[in-house]
Amino acid sequence: MHPLSTMARPKSEEKRQHLLHAAAEAIAQRGVGAPTAMISSMAGVAEGTLFRYFPNKEALFNELYLYLFENMCASLAEALDLSQPLAQRAQGQWNAYIDWGIAHPVWYKAINQLAVTDILTAQTREKELSLFPDVALVEAGTKGELFGHLNPDFSDAVFLAIAAATLAFVAREPARAEEYKLSGFKAYARVFLPNA
Repeated sequence: MHPLSTMARPKSEEKRQHLLHAAAEAIAQRGVGAPTAMISSMAGVAEGTLFRYFPNKEALFNELYLYLFENMCASLAEALDLSQPLAQRAQGQWNAYIDWGIAHPVWYKAINQLAVTDILTAQTREKELSLFPDVALVEAGTKGELFGHLNPDFSDAVFLAIAAATLAFVAREPARAEEYKLSGFKAYARVFLPNA
């Protein structure tokens, strides 16, 4: 046997991304209970290969969450104009978020499944906040009268419920997408930005 044949193959960024995409698909279908065997099968690799890239399921899901969140935040950043007042920025961010969800339905389902679980570590939550392009919006929503004294996951769940309803009706009636986005934004603003 050649001595190099026993060495571990180098990791491939393409394979890592393929595993992340398969994990997103599996979570969109089965939730965070999706087994690693399903994920590796969807990626077309052996389960052992998955564990070469991610030490465990929690690490995979935390990395997936940040991967999806970073992609989403890039879309939000493109729509951000910090010179605008908070309410206008919020509407631009809302529209960009809904548009991202429409463009990436599997990723949208996966990120929302992950966002309301205990799987995400404190380090992931810290990194998440550092990626968000307009932290003032997050603070306005989570530190206000309605949510300031509660678990921050609750405000996330309320936001996601409004967004999910908006996306469901945009998908059902695409010709009225702008109307649903506007009504969804007004509901979001009443809850999260009552003083803006």
